[in-house]
Amino acid sequence: MQTIPCLLCTRKLEKRTSKRGKPYFVCDFCGIQLFVRRKQGIDRLDAFFKNAEKAEVHYQQHAQNFHKMHAILKEIDDVQQEIRNIGFLHYFSDQKYRIRKSLNTRLEFLFSQLEEFSGEDKKNAVAKKPESFG
Repeated sequence: MQTIPCLLCTRKLEKRTSKRGKPYFVCDFCGIQLFVRRKQGIDRLDAFFKNAEKAEVHYQQHAQNFHKMHAILKEIDDVQQEIRNIGFLHYFSDQKYRIRKSLNTRLEFLFSQLEEFSGEDKKNAVAKKPESFG
């Protein structure tokens, strides 16, 4: 079975063939549709599947990285929302001030984690450059 990971949720998408004989993929969970219409793309896809074992490792790493980054971004969004929910500085009690200060510290840590992760991802991409499929 020939599969690729979904770009949004990383579920495995089975290769389908259109009535014109061209490959495409559909994620029933996300609703994403991926069509490969040009000869060069179809040839690259065929080469990809021929080297599937090698490529599988790369895409598993990509999926894992995607989930890590998504988790960090989600937590950043959640912390920012909590800061907005607390209100403005001149309305703060000492307790709210301490909570806001802690949330800002957490936010800074998350941004540094994201920057660190991005740097590691870039280093890994250079160190583990995948073979060309075309």
